[in-house]
Amino acid sequence: MNRYRKEHDNRWYEITLKDQSVRIVKGQRSIPALKKQYQGQIRSIRRIPMQGLQNRTKERMGNYIAFLDFEYNTGDQNQYPTEIISVGILIVERKTMKEKESYYSLVRPKKNRKLNPYCMELTGIRQAEVDHAPDFGPVFREVLKLYRKWNIRQTLVFGNADKPVFLDNLILNGEEEELYRIGEGMRDISQQLFVTLFGKDGSLSLEKTGRILNVSVDGALHNALNDARLLFLCYRAVMKGEIPQDHLAQAREELLIRESYQKSRRFDEPKEGLPEQKREEAQKLIADLLDHVETDSLREKGKLLALCDDLLLASGEKPRFQREYFHWI
Repeated sequence: MNRYRKEHDNRWYEITLKDQSVRIVKGQRSIPALKKQYQGQIRSIRRIPMQGLQNRTKERMGNYIAFLDFEYNTGDQNQYPTEIISVGILIVERKTMKEKESYYSLVRPKKNRKLNPYCMELTGIRQAEVDHAPDFGPVFREVLKLYRKWNIRQTLVFGNADKPVFLDNLILNGEEEELYRIGEGMRDISQQLFVTLFGKDGSLSLEKTGRILNVSVDGALHNALNDARLLFLCYRAVMKGEIPQDHLAQAREELLIRESYQKSRRFDEPKEGLPEQKREEAQKLIADLLDHVETDSLREKGKLLALCDDLLLASGEKPRFQREYFHWI
């Protein structure tokens, strides 16, 4: 009995659930008991000896890491699902942070093959290009080969949309379960980057994060490979502590102003029917406020900009001060 107990004291189970979360459970419990506890939620169970548990972090991370980005064809979600139309991947050696290999491909949508105008304008992808692109299955089987080559166990993405969209696309295209390996390793680091820079929860676009960190890529953004590379450069700058402190100080100031601005805004849409004379008076009032109201308080500055934009909306104009004033965030 003691030998049996000692054997199980040195054994653990790694349980992967269907929602992609992972649990580590000590091994005195039987597998049937674990299945009963999680009631059909388990995707896989793997035994881990004590030595394996100690090395688990290194083992799970691997020596190479993937940075990934997708572009989607979005439209009427009631009629069509969100479908991946391009994928970009950058393979990086974890220890040296050096690029090892890259991959890019367009993907032909299955359900909605017509790109919407916004998608084409944002990504620069043309209809004829996706018409002649390979289907989802062949593309991601090539991606899987790349992951096997470099033994990729972790994929970093920016934002919480890529992983669920990828898993939905697997189902949509009826792909084999082996491709779930790619999705299961995806980790959104947008919040991690923001918290590291600003010390609080929040969000910022990848483009603005790159601007603060003074990193950029050759070529247009909203290209999947360019965005994957920009994410890598942002991650590397933060991991190495290469953060321009002057940029960060200005961004932190703007963040305080933006928070106050957003809390103070009252109107969302321009009002209609205001006489031209009243519109001119509103413009004059805004100019007087900006000329004569002085404050060293960042929060009061945010309130002032919010008031000016609300006056514009009340006079039938679109707000402009948030767009004109904020550079970093």
